[in-house]
Amino acid sequence: MLKYVAKDRPRRDAVYRVTGRIKYTADIQPAKPLHAALLHSPYPHAVVKQIDVSKALKTPGVATVLTPFNVPQHRFGRTFSPVPWKVICDRKIIDRVQRFAGDIVAAVAADSPETAYDAVEKIEVDYEVLDYVDSAEKALQPDAPLVHDEIEVGGAVKKLESNIGFMDTVEIGSREEAYSRVVKTYEDSFRTQILYNAAIEPRAMIVSPRPDGTLDVYCTTQSIHGTRYWLAKALQLPMNKVVVHGMTLGGGFGAKYNLAIHEPVIAYLAQVTGRTVKFVSTRQQDFYTTARRAAYMDVRLGVSREGRIEAMEMRAVLQSGAYADHMLEAVTCTGGWFISSYAAGYRYFEGKGVYTNLPVCGAMRGFGNPQQNFALESLVDEIAEDLGMDPLEFRLKNLPRVGDIYYGQGPTVTTVIRSMALEQVARKTAAAFGWTTERRVVDGVVRACGVAVGHHTSGTGGEMSEQQDRQEGAGVVLKLNEDGTVSLNTAMVEMGPGEHETLAAICAEALGTRPEDVYVEIGNTQYTPFDMGTHASRGTYVGGLAVVSAAEKLREQILTQAAEMLECSPKDLQIEDGWVRHVEDADKRLSLSDVAMRFKTRKGFLPIAVSGLRPNAAPPSWAVIFAQVAVDLETGAVKVEKIAGGYDIGTVINPSEAAGQAHGGIATGIGYALLEEVVVQDGKYINPSFMDYLLPSATDIAETLVFFADSTDPYGPFGAKSIGELATNPVASAIANAVSRAIGKRVKKLPLSPETVLKTVKLF
Repeated sequence: MLKYVAKDRPRRDAVYRVTGRIKYTADIQPAKPLHAALLHSPYPHAVVKQIDVSKALKTPGVATVLTPFNVPQHRFGRTFSPVPWKVICDRKIIDRVQRFAGDIVAAVAADSPETAYDAVEKIEVDYEVLDYVDSAEKALQPDAPLVHDEIEVGGAVKKLESNIGFMDTVEIGSREEAYSRVVKTYEDSFRTQILYNAAIEPRAMIVSPRPDGTLDVYCTTQSIHGTRYWLAKALQLPMNKVVVHGMTLGGGFGAKYNLAIHEPVIAYLAQVTGRTVKFVSTRQQDFYTTARRAAYMDVRLGVSREGRIEAMEMRAVLQSGAYADHMLEAVTCTGGWFISSYAAGYRYFEGKGVYTNLPVCGAMRGFGNPQQNFALESLVDEIAEDLGMDPLEFRLKNLPRVGDIYYGQGPTVTTVIRSMALEQVARKTAAAFGWTTERRVVDGVVRACGVAVGHHTSGTGGEMSEQQDRQEGAGVVLKLNEDGTVSLNTAMVEMGPGEHETLAAICAEALGTRPEDVYVEIGNTQYTPFDMGTHASRGTYVGGLAVVSAAEKLREQILTQAAEMLECSPKDLQIEDGWVRHVEDADKRLSLSDVAMRFKTRKGFLPIAVSGLRPNAAPPSWAVIFAQVAVDLETGAVKVEKIAGGYDIGTVINPSEAAGQAHGGIATGIGYALLEEVVVQDGKYINPSFMDYLLPSATDIAETLVFFADSTDPYGPFGAKSIGELATNPVASAIANAVSRAIGKRVKKLPLSPETVLKTVKLF
């Protein structure tokens, strides 16, 4: 019976967070640092012909100015990929070619932020302005100007003849055989918008050189080892000369899972000056760092006479901005998400990652899954309506089953589904929500409900991988201290959802101590075992498996030492609540402190266990979302009135934290569906601030119900799977389906602004 897992546990750092006592990167105040300021290109595409920094250098307090003409010009990547040797390298520290409005032209280091910004204003630049492409459609035109004429992949230079940076095709099953069973095909086109990750904390960085040239780096990253890898490549330093320290994050949502465009610049400033350099992004600069890709998707589904989806096809174009951050991975994963959604006999995906002269697009919660889900679930809803079937029943009829193959990471990394309880929780959630396909009209306001299902991977591993050299794994160090407490060292960064509290509970359950006696520490790259970082919904699953492995090793050491002290066999002992007890003799017991001290005096060191673990699977989690909307037919305004989510995530390690993830994912999905969009005009973002970029507020959040399936997965730590990205993936789709049912016409574009709704009602 589980004692600490599957129980609500309050967060020990909650009070410190809400009272502002947690230290974030920007809160660190080094002694007499230099402060960095950046000059950004005003043009979406241009070449720096000449640059005059003489006035800036004469400004009192300025230490140095970097330009394209005094920094190394080798290429490097910025993607923390499971396969780093396949990363597209298309970035330089500062490039003469400016590929988006906001690209870095120059950088100043000075003794105060004010001096640095003042010096930036004095830099004079002569640009050669070039033609640009500010959408994927324009970028794919035969005569479109190239964003890059060459890139590097795996150390080899690759010439580009178009703006397609990466293309992938996936085909599963026999097309001819599947279509022989199809009696009707359905096809349509859908598009989604550019989104900003909108973490409360903007990017920040402090780089401090040691006398031997080693750089200590404190920055807002979801992956300390990924940051070290690409900073070392960018600065051409040995890996052990870059030490990245894990910091608490004020949110990330994927944005901080790549090397920000300014980070090599700040690190190089520190390297050339030999002094500590600090930089905190403005909100506008943070918009330039990363965003969710706009997607353009053509979907075709073939259905049999029995109402089964026999064939699924998608052709997708992902707008990736000026640099290829996660371009390859986003394309392949989008394909994997699509072909994993339903158990069709034939599945086909063709995806293109396209360069444009817009700010870089990177990882964001869902990583291509919300985009394909919107397109697929919209067309699935059309089919159910045409067939006269309940949309929920049609979906449940076509879901994958236990034993089917899951392709969540693309065609080469697959997992056999071992648990699937979506139908169980879907029926429970539908009943509580009051699911209905009826629409009601009162005084020009129409109300209707929509449903969508979704899924997501738990990490990036796979038991059937054709790429066994993919890196996916986690390492932790567990140490038993003299007082019987346990220190857990990990590179799994805490982004806000309580990941460290979850790891502490898993450790306590596996070891036999109490969660409050486990201290979880974010380490640094010098002494913390390798970990891919906090991304891909892997924290609980992959990190938890590593913790269980280390706890079992530490437990063995403890029991061996205790058995010697109690003169019995280790098999006769168990650890419970921080005590080692004999299973048959209650008088025979030792505290963990007793064991630690004896271990220390006899062996000269404390019990310690190191675990490095590569999961052989990435089990999918599943979700169903029901949404009720009210649509004003006169204004086009949409209000989400009620929403319910049902989740199959295996064992729920901490129900209150998991519910928090569900609520947060629903809020994100509401913003995605109704409000959020980075607007592009003349090749530039025109709303890169919270004054103009619409985020959901408390008044936009509907009455929300959350339910979890009673399930367990054989792969996961104590049967757990993931929820982080799953919580967002089908939300916008359910809202869009509700709006489509309300207005009687299919919405095919996000966000569902009043203008979009009115155009759909009146023009189609």
